[in-house]
Amino acid sequence: MSSTSAPEVVRRYAAALLEAATETGVADAVARDLEGLQSSLIKSSELQEFLSNRLVDGAAAAKALAAIFAGKVDGLTLNFLQMVAQRRRANLLGAIVDTALRLLEERAGVATAQVRCATELSGDQIDRLQQRLSAHTGSRVQVEVEVDPGLRGGIVARIGDKVFDGSVETQLARLHRRLVGAPSAS
Repeated sequence: MSSTSAPEVVRRYAAALLEAATETGVADAVARDLEGLQSSLIKSSELQEFLSNRLVDGAAAAKALAAIFAGKVDGLTLNFLQMVAQRRRANLLGAIVDTALRLLEERAGVATAQVRCATELSGDQIDRLQQRLSAHTGSRVQVEVEVDPGLRGGIVARIGDKVFDGSVETQLARLHRRLVGAPSAS
């Protein structure tokens, strides 16, 4: 999920955490915490299920998060997790963490490209794609690949508001427009 397409409430929470981390001088620790949280959320379906359960009271969720993460994350991060839970927004923690990490990447000059392709790309293909997109955008590009069997071939890359459409369908449509628009040879 790109930070520009994240729901506004998610963006606000993510930006508030990063701003507080910068103001208090713990930005590096919070960045490490965010990476660890993202990993924990990905690896633990139980944690995901617990956080998304709307029947869990906010205070109980805050207490559980404190028990899980106390001593493992910076105090600011822990306070943030508890505050989000108490406000009954624990179901948004995954999106908030992802958005905060994306904002950190943007601040560091790293752009993320969401790439859809018809088949799995090899590591070498991903590296070449990153190089081409980096050269085109002028910033470092990280590529997130999603296989989309609906594409007939080629790729579609999105970086922020820019879309690079190299799909076979788009190439055929361009060719068709050129052929139809070309004067007939008599």
